[in-house]
Amino acid sequence: MEKEPFISLVLPESVLGDNRLTYFERILLIDIVSLCKKNGYCWPTNRYFMKKFDCTKPTVSKSISSLSKNGYIDIEINNSETNNSKRIIKLSEVLKKRITSIQRNANTSIQNNFNHYNKYNRNKKDILDKIYYVDEFGIEYWHGEHIEFKKATKEEQEEMEKMLESFKEMEEDINW
Repeated sequence: MEKEPFISLVLPESVLGDNRLTYFERILLIDIVSLCKKNGYCWPTNRYFMKKFDCTKPTVSKSISSLSKNGYIDIEINNSETNNSKRIIKLSEVLKKRITSIQRNANTSIQNNFNHYNKYNRNKKDILDKIYYVDEFGIEYWHGEHIEFKKATKEEQEEMEKMLESFKEMEEDINW
């Protein structure tokens, strides 16, 4: 089965409730925010959106204009291409600040919860770092001793196979 792409983003709830936007414009904005995540801008063509959303060129053009007019995106035209101009879409500064604020609050909340429920986390990490660590050259150590990789012997492989079989049997019993 082919892995389906997944869009993970933060968007102010007010965007989805903005009655100035059509439902298509809201979906288009979600896609644009997703495309802008990596670099802060994107340059999809109208044809890209037409194929992706099975719509007409006027629908795409009007929707992008509406998103710009309503302050969600900024559009720049780059005429440096030899025979073509490239439309660059950026999230507006206002939208970027709102998204960043939500992300910061979410990250702070998650971190606070993590620290609250794992107050001994630092001590555990310090202990684990003393047991197992990797140096700057990628060499692994266990209790300060360099870990040498050796191929498992035939007996060790058989023992691992038996253990794996017993785990599979336990899993079958549980799922029964």
